[in-house]
Amino acid sequence: MKYVQRSLVCALSAAIFVAGPASSPAAPAPAVALDAIAAQYWQREQQNDAYLRVELGLPVETIRAITYENAADDAAFGANVLASLKAIDASALDHDRWLTYRTLQFLATNDVAEKTYFWLRQQATPYAGGLQISQLTAFVAATPIASEADAQRYLSLLHQYAAFVASIDTLLHGQHDRGIILPNVETDASLAVFQAYNAPAASSPFVVTDARLAALSAAQRATVQSDAAKVIATEIVPAYDAIVAYLKGPYRVGAPSGVGLAQYPGGREYYQYLIYQSTTLSTTPQALHASGLHEVGRLNAQIDVIRKQLAFKGNLVAFKHFLATDKQFFPATTLAFGDRLELYVHRSAAAAPAFFSQMPKAPYGVEPLPKALAGAQTFGYYDQPTATKRYGHYLYNAWHPERTSMLGAGALICHELLPGHHFQIALQQENSALPGVRHYDFSETGYVEGWGEYASQLCWQMNVYRTPYDKLGRMMQDLMVSTRLVVDTGMNVLGWSRERAMQYMRENLTLNERQIETESLRYSTDIPGQALAYKTGELTMLAIREHAQAELGSAFDIRKFHAWMIGSGSMTLDTLRAHVDYEIARQKASST
Repeated sequence: MKYVQRSLVCALSAAIFVAGPASSPAAPAPAVALDAIAAQYWQREQQNDAYLRVELGLPVETIRAITYENAADDAAFGANVLASLKAIDASALDHDRWLTYRTLQFLATNDVAEKTYFWLRQQATPYAGGLQISQLTAFVAATPIASEADAQRYLSLLHQYAAFVASIDTLLHGQHDRGIILPNVETDASLAVFQAYNAPAASSPFVVTDARLAALSAAQRATVQSDAAKVIATEIVPAYDAIVAYLKGPYRVGAPSGVGLAQYPGGREYYQYLIYQSTTLSTTPQALHASGLHEVGRLNAQIDVIRKQLAFKGNLVAFKHFLATDKQFFPATTLAFGDRLELYVHRSAAAAPAFFSQMPKAPYGVEPLPKALAGAQTFGYYDQPTATKRYGHYLYNAWHPERTSMLGAGALICHELLPGHHFQIALQQENSALPGVRHYDFSETGYVEGWGEYASQLCWQMNVYRTPYDKLGRMMQDLMVSTRLVVDTGMNVLGWSRERAMQYMRENLTLNERQIETESLRYSTDIPGQALAYKTGELTMLAIREHAQAELGSAFDIRKFHAWMIGSGSMTLDTLRAHVDYEIARQKASST
């Protein structure tokens, strides 16, 4: 997820160290003040975040609607946190509390920004909205009902679920009034998501069966079933109907022909904020764009070397066409793709102990993506462990095996599971020494996705990529995340049309046309800026490792280095650089 060149990383690190953590014991007053702020923030998160409560195994009581009032409330809270942090002498904190201080700064800054950019953030699109709807539907529908109190809580959640869906409709109207309208091609994709969940009342996932109510009396069962059916029929179904009807017709009036944030009022400023939010570093679209162009050129040259080694008869364009279309790279079935992924899971697991001193306890695996999300998501996503689901799975999208290439399966597993997201996220969840606010914080996308890409390139050293085509799969994944720097910035603020971006992707990648269509919409209209995090994070982490190797020389230990990188939880990348420098200094001091 990092776009930053090494010189910029070093400059950021130096700036951090001016006011960085002190090595001496923390003064009591700042430590007590910080602990109180962290506890307050964590308490509020547990109260308001339904997804976090599911992760923690706590009963969900509240589903917050997407409203400007809620965003304003969060912003006011965030502003108070920032003011309280400003009153603390950060240099007087011990190192671990300094990390907490930095986390709170980042979280509270984003809280304040949510109000500022409320109307510009999309909430109905496949990635931004589809995942929310999918997760909410799953955990509300699975709410246990073992008592009358449980039944009342379930009915309350049904009312709140309906209000949440209705709030998306209200948001869409408010955005439309402000001239923030999706292009029709993205509206079509959003419509497909809501139509998929717009089930008739009788087949709703929220219908309560007798088996689910076995602990209740017959009279209680009948009442709960009747009350739930009423909420479904009179609130949930109409809420979905309203969104579907709006997206089909009135919403499209005034829709732009182009894509990107720059076309909306305040869009350029919002994109600059998204760069910081996603990469956690301060840079410009122009710098990211240039970094992407450089990496694309470098990787194409490397791919061409392998083309020549394989004695392929044809130029680089023809070679990529071969990689994108030859039948040997495509599975016969959806499950066959999962079997290929498992091959690389086993390779990575066998090699990991030589590179990591600690492995997560949570089991892991791969599963097909829910079919309702298959049409709007290009690849899939990592589904992390929770209190009720103690394993981490990569949910892969191979519902159309004839157009799902296996070429990058190894690189994908190294990013998503081992030693990527599952290692980093599960280890963080299992680290009981972290304060709550850091224990379950994965908001630093530059760190999280940067680690995924760093891990994917680490699999070169771990000997996961053994054949020329394994290696090409990793190179093509690297090329894809590098291309994202070019097209994301291009479409959102640098004047690129979607067609120009798609053509650039066709020229450089082996994605099929459907994948290029969904990815280009993801970058330009769904979650702009998010895709900048992958390559930028990888480049920054590689620069940090080179710095550590230069500082420690023969004393550099890759297992110890990785413990530094993922042993203290998610953090901004400039914080990570300062954290590794702190650990380097400790190692040097202990050896003298």
